[in-house]
Amino acid sequence: MKTYRAVTLVLMILFALVLLGAMTAYGIATFSSRSLVALGVVLAVAAAAGVAFSYRRYGLGTRRQYRGKR
Repeated sequence: MKTYRAVTLVLMILFALVLLGAMTAYGIATFSSRSLVALGVVLAVAAAAGVAFSYRRYGLGTRRQYRGKR
């Protein structure tokens, strides 16, 4: 049973790599200024989400959480 899982996992990884390569090749072939704007928007939203997550996880929220447990 473990061999079957390992083979399935390897096949899924290979399929994902082939799909990623095909999508990257298509993206490079059809790149335009609209693509650059869309990429910038996605990166800005991801950065804002990362900052918000980090602030909530490691920022002031944790100090308030442990204030009563001294």
